[in-house]
Amino acid sequence: MKQETLAKLEEFRNDLLDLRKKVSAIPRKTVSQVATRSAADAVATKWVEELRSPLEHKFKLPDFVIQSTSQHMKRLHVLSRPNNLKESYLETINAVLSKFDDKFILPIKQTATNVETLLDLQKLIPSLPDPSESNYLQEAIDCANSGFKRAAIILCWCAGIDRIQKTLTKIGLDQFNNISTKLKAQSSGKFKNWNKEFNITTLAELQTVFDNDLIVVMEGMNLIDGNQADRLRTCFQYRNHSAHPGLAPIEDPHLVAFFTDINVIIFQNPTFKV
Repeated sequence: MKQETLAKLEEFRNDLLDLRKKVSAIPRKTVSQVATRSAADAVATKWVEELRSPLEHKFKLPDFVIQSTSQHMKRLHVLSRPNNLKESYLETINAVLSKFDDKFILPIKQTATNVETLLDLQKLIPSLPDPSESNYLQEAIDCANSGFKRAAIILCWCAGIDRIQKTLTKIGLDQFNNISTKLKAQSSGKFKNWNKEFNITTLAELQTVFDNDLIVVMEGMNLIDGNQADRLRTCFQYRNHSAHPGLAPIEDPHLVAFFTDINVIIFQNPTFKV
């Protein structure tokens, strides 16, 4: 979806540039040529039918960008009727082309990798710098593509927890211990029921800490916010449902959502870069 949308945006830009060239070449003050008016109508239609929805709902571009561009394209639809001013065409086209990369291209390039189908899970691998981590996740993806969805979720969760543990070790286990103690001392607020504290000195000891407890202390360390913590707990539920027999289904949408969250919250998060 990401690359497809970027390609459509480049086509949209090229169409606008081509239309501007055609309009600029017209010697009169109005545009009457059918071919040029049809080109203007086609550009406006492309925005409405192919671009607005994914940019607004999938990539969540700022509302002012969506609304402003939509107004310009609505105006271009109107201008494509016979004998409207050349100056109005150019004004509308230039408004959309102005800072095009800043408005459309860069925000999409900076979004995390989009995963929409099981086959798209492969997108997660090339961007990971650690070969052993990539190889491990490749096994998870191979499981997913072979229909072993529960196995895929368990492997992916283990890879995510491994990255978290390495990050905490890099930051310093003293900080992890201190925050756990501070959270235990709280008598009000979100962590008032937290009753644990740790005295971890090695990675091996950290690996004995329950995953749910890791999430609590990470939030206390401000490595993740409350929403991210809740989402990781949901992912942990999927992991537990996958590890133990039960009737709760694990279907393709669950798997895609799980991999997407683990990728965005952990693997592609600068906070957990090791």
